[in-house]
Amino acid sequence: MKRFLRFIPAGSIILGATTLASYGMGLLRDRIFAQTFGASRTLDAYNAAFLLPDLLFNILIASGIAAAFVPILTELLKSDRERASEYTNTMIAGAMGTMTLAAGMIMIFAGKISSLIAPGFQPQDQILVAHLLRYLALSPIIFGASNTLGALLVVKRRFLYYGLSPVLYNLGIILGTIFLTPHFGIVGVAIGTIIGALLHLLIRVVDVMRSGFRFKFNFNPTTPEFKKTISLMVPKMFGHPVELATFWVFTIFASALKPGSVAILSFARNFQSVPVSLIGITIATTTFPLLAQSITNHSIERFNKILKTSFWVIFSGSVLAGGIVFLIREPLIRIVLGGGSFDNESVLRTALTLGIFTLAIPTESLVQLMARAFYATKNTTIPVVFSIIGFIISTTAAFYLVPRFDIIALPFSFFLASATELILLLLFIPNRLKKMAKEAIKDSPLPHLEGL
Repeated sequence: MKRFLRFIPAGSIILGATTLASYGMGLLRDRIFAQTFGASRTLDAYNAAFLLPDLLFNILIASGIAAAFVPILTELLKSDRERASEYTNTMIAGAMGTMTLAAGMIMIFAGKISSLIAPGFQPQDQILVAHLLRYLALSPIIFGASNTLGALLVVKRRFLYYGLSPVLYNLGIILGTIFLTPHFGIVGVAIGTIIGALLHLLIRVVDVMRSGFRFKFNFNPTTPEFKKTISLMVPKMFGHPVELATFWVFTIFASALKPGSVAILSFARNFQSVPVSLIGITIATTTFPLLAQSITNHSIERFNKILKTSFWVIFSGSVLAGGIVFLIREPLIRIVLGGGSFDNESVLRTALTLGIFTLAIPTESLVQLMARAFYATKNTTIPVVFSIIGFIISTTAAFYLVPRFDIIALPFSFFLASATELILLLLFIPNRLKKMAKEAIKDSPLPHLEGL
């Protein structure tokens, strides 16, 4: 337990610091967006076009990286490093190949896709969305490789360059907005997004090579590890992108409201996600390989101690952070986004939306941890089912509440969904651990298993 407590602050502090830097860059990016475009249909078009490539990436690739890659690679590194290297190279090749096919489909059907993404937009705005889609479709190809390398760095607990990569991603977007927008308009932002994705990949390549890993083109889908990854990905493909699908639906609702509503929703969500990332995702990420290692070593007692400690740290920190964000929401938004084309009404609407979003800071943060607890036990089905239930709740609530309460109904619907998902995860984790303990007893030659 003492070793765990020593590790968590170190890993979390490094990742938390880089996450804070990333969100600092993100806030600067949003301020530049607000000053340059305001709460306009032009910025709405970029935000709408950004969603689909991100959604497809999360469906096809990120689900396996988040849920399957870490526990499987943890086992391989313990037993056979050569197979671990082969497995990692196979995953990189598979991820990039899959996203290349998806990007090609987006480029071909961008015109039809744009009308589905933003049905409330005028035809000329939908044409702009289609144009931006063809640029942004390239980024998931790059992220396919980058996220696979990121999972390798998490397993090896190398968090510095892993955490710096989003900083460079936002830097690329900022540079594109400042230097390319005067020449290419909003397309300059899309080009900057691609530049940022390349920087995101480059810094991870550097650290992975420093760790001793060597790249080798290899794609062997016949290995047991790859087949196990696919089996874990199949249910996760429906669950991991639920948040993105939720905000895609929210974008559809917001596109039918007052112009600028999509941008306001995006700005408010970005502010709300800062404490979720700093506290929830940071601690969950540093805890995940430890949970997976505990399961690999059949140490249920250590698993429980790690999970409980992380839970209460996240709970106390996220509740405090939520209260602070709620109290300072309006001056914060006015300082960061106010001025230029972002007028007083836009500030007030964003502050109101963010105020409701703060309700979900503790619940969303804890869901990040509890979902990873299930992933560590190589179970993706239970979190997926609960996330789909949350999606149904959020979209149903939005359908009934938006006509009456306008844009604030969207963050409230999100809170209802995350709270429901958290409650269900907490109710089901004890049974999952009991099952893992029984399986460990069967696999262990010892008459006594630690923690039982």
